[in-house]
Amino acid sequence: MSIFKQSKNKLKVNVSTNSTDENIIITERPRICCIDLEEDTISALQKSGANIYSGTLGSKIKVPNHKYRTNHQILLHYDFPPNLHEFDIIIIDLNNFKTIEYKEEEHIRETHTGKSSLSLLSSYPETLFDPRPLSSLILSNQLRKISNRKYLVIAFSSESYDIEYDSVIISEGDYQRQGIQKQNIYSFWGYVPTAEPKYGKEITICKMRIDMQSLLEKYKKDTSYNQTFNHPTIWSNGSSTLDSKYFPLVTNLNGDIVSYLESNEFENLIILPQIKDKSNFILEFLTKVAPSIIPELFPYSTTFNWKEQSEYWLPKHSDLLDECAKIQNEYEKKIQESQKKIEDNLNRYLFLHDILTETGNTLVTSLIKFLKWLGFDNVKDFDEIKSNPSILEEDIQVVLSNGLLVIECKGIGGTSSDSDCNQISKIKHRRCKERNQFDVYALYVVNHQRYLPPLKRQNPPFSEHQIQDAKNDERGLLSTWQLFNLYFEISDGLISKEEARKSILEYGLVQFRPKDLSFVSETTEVFNDGRICIVNIDDVTISIDDELYIEKNGKFSKVKLLDIQENDKSVQQVSKGEFGLKLSSKISKKSLIWKKASANTLQ
Repeated sequence: MSIFKQSKNKLKVNVSTNSTDENIIITERPRICCIDLEEDTISALQKSGANIYSGTLGSKIKVPNHKYRTNHQILLHYDFPPNLHEFDIIIIDLNNFKTIEYKEEEHIRETHTGKSSLSLLSSYPETLFDPRPLSSLILSNQLRKISNRKYLVIAFSSESYDIEYDSVIISEGDYQRQGIQKQNIYSFWGYVPTAEPKYGKEITICKMRIDMQSLLEKYKKDTSYNQTFNHPTIWSNGSSTLDSKYFPLVTNLNGDIVSYLESNEFENLIILPQIKDKSNFILEFLTKVAPSIIPELFPYSTTFNWKEQSEYWLPKHSDLLDECAKIQNEYEKKIQESQKKIEDNLNRYLFLHDILTETGNTLVTSLIKFLKWLGFDNVKDFDEIKSNPSILEEDIQVVLSNGLLVIECKGIGGTSSDSDCNQISKIKHRRCKERNQFDVYALYVVNHQRYLPPLKRQNPPFSEHQIQDAKNDERGLLSTWQLFNLYFEISDGLISKEEARKSILEYGLVQFRPKDLSFVSETTEVFNDGRICIVNIDDVTISIDDELYIEKNGKFSKVKLLDIQENDKSVQQVSKGEFGLKLSSKISKKSLIWKKASANTLQ
């Protein structure tokens, strides 16, 4: 008595109804059963001439068990070829997220013999019935019918999980529960050494035969894993050793196995992570790799594969393979060295990102590091030295040669209130009274809208009246985004550390600008990817080879003036009119152009 209904089995043939596919020649072997592969993958295999059957473990079913004691009968709707035992390769995608609605008529047998029948029961509170683990068990029973010949199962992994199934015997007017059975999504195979489910994208391809390794490397970029596996051991010569039937193919960042090959006399299993481009991966594997691994499955593709065996290598082939392996090892070593440099660099300059993302003690620590880099010698975390923690004090103190700088910093999700900006004034007056001198500078630093990318934040983050109040109270306002940009402007030689330190002591909105600049023009048009711009100049002289300063959104950069065009002719020097400028680096429209003022202008 069959427990479960199966979809109508029709042996599918690889003939497309599209007239453009009429000339496709079907390769009889290997016979390939595809289970739950995407339609584009099935189509690609068909167009290649592969002899395939497209089946399924079944979709998840939305069952209307919305009330207490509600239940519904379920029949499985898996689809395997009736002659699966004649197939050579079975390819399964275990990550099938398709769901269908429950329809009662699809879960009643059209014909039945006998006084009772078996069915599954889905009961409240279950509202999504997953048939796949039980269908996976049924698939294993079909695979066991393949005997005395080699076959290959390829499974794209899923997170390992179990489902409990309630089977019932239905008779006239009654049904009897038969007990709960639990099945796993990997039940299609006798034993799969599953470990902890983990998800990630950083993977390493293990050392193996060069064709398989190269193929996995090629599709590594868009691959993710969802399950890890153990390497089984066997007892041999009085000790436990790794079972050589299992060969790791891919590991994750922690060294966990996320893909492996199990090779037996007849049964062979490859579990792969989730490769995005399955269509091309499977095609390349079937045409370029698999015929050499299991040639028995590819009788029409292996006529000359004996040439790949070492006994038939051509002269110098072994030396060239060794050279290739050496180059690959050196390349991997250089990549590791480069990655280490990248990691060290990230750690070295982490404080620059922290001033744009952090709050609290981390923000204070990062700002102190920045201030020390800027050349302030005596910078203190005031929380570590203040005597009364209950009193609101400054976060940072900087001892100057001509006084004291007190700094309050905040990392906030929005912009600053008036009280946020004003608080540092009270601290400033307190320090002046303590010192009995008016040599205290006050600065409020904010990491505003810290959950947004800095270019999408409000810059500057202060209102006009907040800036004017700061000028009146003789205190400064500054954003951490300005400090971030300042680092690069100093590194590029646009402004000196000494100039920046002086600017930090200014009142109102602190601005870091190169000194002694004369305005040239605002760009009206840009061409040639921003390297040519149109300007209108009024009473300022510029010449070819001049160094110009470009300002955009408060940030400065340097460019060299390579050429000046007037009426399509190159001129050496201009001082008034509309001209085209050719620059050494690209700029954007509405950029402001400056140049260093001459000594005469400064006088």
